[in-house]
Amino acid sequence: MCQSMKYYYDVSDGICTRDSIANYLNTDNVSICQFLYFLDIDDIASYVESSYYADKDWHFRYKISSMIKLIVVKCYRNLSFEKTISTLTKEEAQLLSFEDNNGIMNLPSPATLHHFVKYRLGETGLDEV
Repeated sequence: MCQSMKYYYDVSDGICTRDSIANYLNTDNVSICQFLYFLDIDDIASYVESSYYADKDWHFRYKISSMIKLIVVKCYRNLSFEKTISTLTKEEAQLLSFEDNNGIMNLPSPATLHHFVKYRLGETGLDEV
């Protein structure tokens, strides 16, 4: 699988309208979410969808790429599922693409994140990701 960095993104609502990963490379105190924002993992998300979701379209309440990035945040911060969700700021949730088209923040519950990791991906899937 190929992973790539997106060097420029247009963002809104409190985040620069024209942002670049270069602005964060040598900066102290940058959120992991800021770095993940620039990471293009569509190929990984597509693989997870085809390998671990089968034909169950009704499972797609959250973007798979957002859920994978949220797992990275959880592991990086070494937090519980509950603390991961409760400590996520609005800006971080936006960076992970949990905001819908109407501007409503749609975060998964800690139980949903746990289910995604333990039952949807399992150990094998988590290792592959």
